[in-house]
Amino acid sequence: MIQKILFTFGLSALLFSGVYADSETAQASVSFMERMKFFLILVPAAVGDSINPCAFAVMIILLTSILKEQKSRYKVLLAGFLFVLAIFISYTAMGIGLYSALASTERIFYLKLFIGIIGILVGLANLKDYFWYGKGFRMEVPTSWRPLMKKLLKRVVSPMGAFFIGFIISLFLLPCTSGPYFVVLGYLAAESADINMWGYMYIIIYNIIFIIPMVIIAIMIAFKYKGADELEELKELNVEKMHLITGIIMLALGFYILSDILI
Repeated sequence: MIQKILFTFGLSALLFSGVYADSETAQASVSFMERMKFFLILVPAAVGDSINPCAFAVMIILLTSILKEQKSRYKVLLAGFLFVLAIFISYTAMGIGLYSALASTERIFYLKLFIGIIGILVGLANLKDYFWYGKGFRMEVPTSWRPLMKKLLKRVVSPMGAFFIGFIISLFLLPCTSGPYFVVLGYLAAESADINMWGYMYIIIYNIIFIIPMVIIAIMIAFKYKGADELEELKELNVEKMHLITGIIMLALGFYILSDILI
């Protein structure tokens, strides 16, 4: 299943990437090989970020609440899609802002060094959650935030309510999802000669990959392919594995970025 998801995500990203071979703009544009090199960073990081238990839990809580009030499965599906759209807009906007700020630095070596170390630390933290889940801190929404987050989600009873609450919930998800995103944005800023449309396109592609599992969950619950209880049980059974996958990906990316400047 994971292999199929990875293949689908990679293929989707490549279809979005498009390369122009115009000789007049070749010097100003990033080469095909350099773009493909960046996709080796972007796609695995986005996939690892997308299979985080926090986003799964949020979707299950939200749609369970809406199912109690809405009998129409299409309204439930619309609520799920609008919620995911809000997450997408919020994360894309935050990504563009952070990318623009990081791209202004001239200390490329130190930026790559910093994001490489961050990648390794995020990877180690996720591996900790695989081997010792529940002990100490977790790469998830802080426990102290969860009651308020659940309270907000359970108040949602309509598609438009789901859309607006999505912007707020995106902030709650940051401790759980920002690590891989920050590493990708930092690497993108370090590799960019200046801010350009390709950078924005990469950010959009990253977030499309990020939201795909949430869209799938919305479809499964709305059309009753899987009940919310079944999905919650499935999440709990695989939460450690999710952290393992993300941990391995982030460790590999962190060491790759460091090797790019130290070797």
